[in-house]
Amino acid sequence: MSPHMRPLQKGKLRSRVVLTAMISFVALASASACVAPPTPSSGPRITGQACAVESGVTVVVDYTALNNSIVIACAAGPQASGFAALAAAGFTYTEVPTYPGAVCTINALPAQGFPFCWETGGYWGYYRSADRAGTWDYSPVGAAEGPLLEGSVEGWVWQADFSDNLPGGSYGGGIQLANYTP
Repeated sequence: MSPHMRPLQKGKLRSRVVLTAMISFVALASASACVAPPTPSSGPRITGQACAVESGVTVVVDYTALNNSIVIACAAGPQASGFAALAAAGFTYTEVPTYPGAVCTINALPAQGFPFCWETGGYWGYYRSADRAGTWDYSPVGAAEGPLLEGSVEGWVWQADFSDNLPGGSYGGGIQLANYTP
């Protein structure tokens, strides 16, 4: 045996094993801390705020199918039409070139524009409610109709379904407007 290689004594060997195990544990724990834990899939990101009760028309734009978000805004006071409420709440929109009065994009979504917005990808369903009950009825009239009174709600929902059937009678987007009031 070489003079430089002495056998370890039992106590020193145990200390080195424990020390090595501790260093390995700390290194593993540090590496694990650097990796963000997976977040569970959640519902859409909801931003904005509904109008204070009876102070305007609450406008809800549901982009869930496009970018997993819902934006809520307030158009102060009564509004002459759904289009007026949409604009007064701060949203921009374009109409379908071949079908004036139908909305193609809201705040530049869907980004593909026409013909995706009307012929191949979906359309903006228009919903209304006379109050803030949390669900809205599919509107039997277009957004050019009015007036919309203070306390009412209009909802715009991107719908990829082109079936001949109208969407279900009501829609709430999974939100309760009472949670989004000032």
